[in-house]
Amino acid sequence: MAIDFLNELENKISALITTLDHVRGENIRLKQELEQAQGKIAEIEAANQSLKNEIDNVTLDSMGHQEKLTTAAERIQGLLAKLETVQ
Repeated sequence: MAIDFLNELENKISALITTLDHVRGENIRLKQELEQAQGKIAEIEAANQSLKNEIDNVTLDSMGHQEKLTTAAERIQGLLAKLETVQ
């Protein structure tokens, strides 16, 4: 009876050790997966910041072009007004 108990205990301990090994392996795999995901997140954040900077630059360029367009339109209107007074 004591031998049966010890055998059963040994089997349970072996099963626990096997489960522990599997859990440790899964833990290592998940840590690696997390590191890869964090690397991808860092890359995406860097790309996002780059795109934001590019948007800011394009916005500034657009504003500059809009100002030039407005100035040109005002000059054209002024010239048209002068032309009408001459006719």
